[in-house]
Amino acid sequence: MQKPNMNQNRRFITSVLVPDRVGLLRDVTQAVFSLEGNIGAIRQTVVDGFFSLVFTSEHPRQVSPEALRALLGSSLEPEAVVTVLDRPEAQPPVVATGSRFVVMTRGGDRPGTIFAIASFLVEHGVNIEDWMVEEEDGKVVYIAQVVVPEAVDFRTIQESFRVAMAGLGLTGLLCHENIFRATNEIGPIKSLIGK
Repeated sequence: MQKPNMNQNRRFITSVLVPDRVGLLRDVTQAVFSLEGNIGAIRQTVVDGFFSLVFTSEHPRQVSPEALRALLGSSLEPEAVVTVLDRPEAQPPVVATGSRFVVMTRGGDRPGTIFAIASFLVEHGVNIEDWMVEEEDGKVVYIAQVVVPEAVDFRTIQESFRVAMAGLGLTGLLCHENIFRATNEIGPIKSLIGK
């Protein structure tokens, strides 16, 4: 079978937010498949009992964003929030490129902590790509995957972050993602750095 010409397809980016239940990912992907869609990038998580999904898909030119939105709306619970954006071409990045790092802080739960961490990163031109919060032994652990621009002096920002977080009563760590993985994952070193 010949692969469809991607130039003849439409590219959508879709987000779904709905109370969690078993089978949601299946129901969403069934709707995409029924409109001859192929899912590309996808990210799904559950936050405080809500299923959250963002994905890209390509469909034949005649499929509209409204058609996908309507089909998903009829396939999911009435309280589902579905957004489908028409993205005919991949968008160029609007943030600086750089290396991936992991930011981790640990401390007591207090209002404004996420704002303080995000503000520090913005002031240094660091883009947050992924973020999660966990509770561990009565403390809150914030972990983010970030991109530090090449032009930024990493050692300076690393020390500044540690000092800024200490001022908030938090321990703060900023390290390259490979170092974070090597010190936080169990397994042979060869699997962490490649063969």
